[in-house]
Amino acid sequence: MRDLDLGERPWILGHRGAAADALENTLESFALARREEANGVELDVQLSRDGMLFVFHDWSLERLAGDHQEVELSTAVELGEVRLAGRERIPTFAEALESLPRDYPLNIELKRHNASRAALAAAIAEAVGDRAQLLISSFDWELLAAVRDLAPDLPLAPLADRDGPALLAAGEELSAWSLHCHRRLARRALLEGATRSGRPVLAYTVDDAAEARRLFARGVAGVFTNRPGALRRELASGKGADDAS
Repeated sequence: MRDLDLGERPWILGHRGAAADALENTLESFALARREEANGVELDVQLSRDGMLFVFHDWSLERLAGDHQEVELSTAVELGEVRLAGRERIPTFAEALESLPRDYPLNIELKRHNASRAALAAAIAEAVGDRAQLLISSFDWELLAAVRDLAPDLPLAPLADRDGPALLAAGEELSAWSLHCHRRLARRALLEGATRSGRPVLAYTVDDAAEARRLFARGVAGVFTNRPGALRRELASGKGADDAS
């Protein structure tokens, strides 16, 4: 398996970069999260209709660009003309990779609605090449299996917002590096099962210091947050310690 080192626990990863202070899933947001000493950055990747990888979370462009068009049904040219919040371009995945050092950890969440699993898996395997410090996650566990078949050395992380036993089973089936879940799912049974399997659990999306402390005390290894710098400072200062007890 490729090297993946997120540093000293507990891990604080930037959710879509530093989305509380910069437009999510943009090069600016990723750079800000890195400056704020996030242990890594989480970003969302989808496949355009003509097979190019773009960094975008939602299925449609409506929330950020006021357009009902879906990312997967758009061409690369069409997506390149979109302006988010009237100003920012949607980055290609290649641009995102180029914007960050090769040794900086990236959690690449693959989003798939109607796109071909085989095509998306092949595109991501080709795009990352031999780059290390990558973690590929998705709610689509069949997609992760397709990635594993093409690039068996890439660390994988199944995602879930419910059904802890199924998430544990997916981790075993995929030989996953870690398990990622909604913060509400990070309960004792899941955490104990993950510990037995040697897989760290990372929870999303955690912006409150007291909640982060409770999760870390429970055994969660890391959190995804929209405010990595502020959360790190608050944890260091002891903010939320009383509420977490």
